[in-house]
Amino acid sequence: MRPERGALRRRLRALLRPLASRVAPLRSLAVWLAAAFAVTLAVLLLATSSWVYWSLSARMMQEDREALLHKLEMVATLLRSHAVDGEALREAALVALPVGAPRDLFVRVRAADGRILLATPGFDPRLRERDFPAPRADGRPRMRTLRLGHDVHYLVAALPTSVHAGAAAPAQPARLEVALDRSAEARILENYTFVLEGVMLLAVLFAAVAGYAIAWRGLRPLRRMAEAAQAISAHSLHQRLDARRLPAELRTLAESFNATLARLEDAFGRISQFSADIAHELRTPIHNLLGELEVTLGRPRAGAEYRAVLESALEECGRLSRLIQGLLFLAQAEQPDQALRRESAALARELTALVEFYEAAAAEAGVTLALECDPALTVNADRLLLQRALGNLVSNALTHTPAGGRVLLYARREGGDVCLGVADTGCGIAAAHLPHLFERFYRADPARARREGGIGLGLALVRGIARLHGGEAHVESAPGRGTRVWMTLPAARA
Repeated sequence: MRPERGALRRRLRALLRPLASRVAPLRSLAVWLAAAFAVTLAVLLLATSSWVYWSLSARMMQEDREALLHKLEMVATLLRSHAVDGEALREAALVALPVGAPRDLFVRVRAADGRILLATPGFDPRLRERDFPAPRADGRPRMRTLRLGHDVHYLVAALPTSVHAGAAAPAQPARLEVALDRSAEARILENYTFVLEGVMLLAVLFAAVAGYAIAWRGLRPLRRMAEAAQAISAHSLHQRLDARRLPAELRTLAESFNATLARLEDAFGRISQFSADIAHELRTPIHNLLGELEVTLGRPRAGAEYRAVLESALEECGRLSRLIQGLLFLAQAEQPDQALRRESAALARELTALVEFYEAAAAEAGVTLALECDPALTVNADRLLLQRALGNLVSNALTHTPAGGRVLLYARREGGDVCLGVADTGCGIAAAHLPHLFERFYRADPARARREGGIGLGLALVRGIARLHGGEAHVESAPGRGTRVWMTLPAARA
């Protein structure tokens, strides 16, 4: 038997495996939406049908209670004035209802010793004396619902009374019992419940199928977006999602995704250009070093020649060091969580120190170095980074200002911002170069910049420092009119 059971289990698993593979893909958003729709509809139908069932049942019970009370009061009134075997009482209590009547009322009069004095034909003998509840303390009857067997239901009540055995006989205590057969109402409610359950089941199944179809069709644009997004790679960032035919809810998502792709494409382009610029900038000094060293080592030379070559190599190494340090700083400046050592700095003192530092270089170049600053102006910033940015601006201005020119280092409050800048009377820059001046390795005059040892990172460093402090860098220039470069720091951080 055990091998047969094992074979049966394996066969059952083999039959269920394809079914599981088909059911697994249904675990999707469409299935969950259909299930939620079906559950919501089921809850609404259940609440509505429960209210209708309760209303119908309460209405039937109210009518049955009124009929039972009416019968009880009528028979009790006749018993007080007619003999128990009188014709009027017989007509009121013993006449059976016609066939097909909506309800059957049965009356029974029981003497104090338990004898049955009067009973409607068809009174169920299973209804015993203890099945009828005692009246309330105020004398009003109390009703009770009884269930005898599977499909027999009664509403019963009892009331103490007195009966007359004859015209001259004295009144005797008795007990009036009335029962109403509610089996027909119970069957109506049961049939209603059965039909309602079937209707609910069919409605929920239909709602699930229809909800799945609607959700599947409604999610079709989202599936197309997912397929289009999967087809985009690092080599095809120029592609975009077509948002024109999408619903309004998904159009915003597609536009946001396209904006993200545009930013990624721009970032990839800048990284690629940056990598190419790094390779180009590193290649020149390294080639210079290799060439000089190879030529020098090609034959024996005097000590003075070796010293000159070493000095030239040292200069190239310094240029490489400055390049690497600048690149490292720019990489750090692009991190939004870069820590700044902020402190309150008096701008007049900081700028005076810069003027004193560059005063010798300015005198050697024949350039006048001036300072304009409010003595009370202070900023909350990293002093070393601030000095580095302003030093780059002063150095650039001195480099591009001819003898007899003037370089102004200033700090002032403009509106709610603090403005720090350098203005010179140099040759100026053409308007075509202004949008690119803050880019890495960009040079308005590459030949002159190489002769002067520039690496094209000075203004990029200035912009990085300004953005680290929550500000921005700006430039203003025109050929023959000089150049002004300044940083603005927000007033909230100044």
